[in-house]
Amino acid sequence: MAYLGGVDFAEFDRLVEPLRERSARMVAAHDFPLIEARTATDDEIASAERALGVVLPARYKAFMVRYGGGQFGFVDLLTVPGRGADGVDDIVSVSRGEFPDGSFLAVAPVGTGDYWGFPVTDGRCHDEVWFRFHDAGEPTKEAADFLEFVARRGVRS
Repeated sequence: MAYLGGVDFAEFDRLVEPLRERSARMVAAHDFPLIEARTATDDEIASAERALGVVLPARYKAFMVRYGGGQFGFVDLLTVPGRGADGVDDIVSVSRGEFPDGSFLAVAPVGTGDYWGFPVTDGRCHDEVWFRFHDAGEPTKEAADFLEFVARRGVRS
């Protein structure tokens, strides 16, 4: 997928529409959604920010309210802890466990022990999404912001 820097939610909604249609067909045929939509409230997001001692990017927060975590096409997004999320990996438990120094906030597992997420500086998450290796290698920038990341990794055609 081409660079999507500056994509807004209206454009993102258009990109996601075919995925929503496929998800509805998958639910009807196999009871398996391609979009889980484990949304978060503003209060749940604020609680996660307090627990982590960070300020999350505005687009990430808006995405979690609008679309939510869980399966989103081809990427699994960590949820924001809240309503009935027991036993589900979330941004607070994973980030505390994997990055206890608070320098990185995980938003999506890669499946290899690596994570995509936000670097954190002075309690503020960067807007950019980075790929962070669990054992070696320098982190690499994946996307300019969370919407671009999800469009590239989750909605890809």
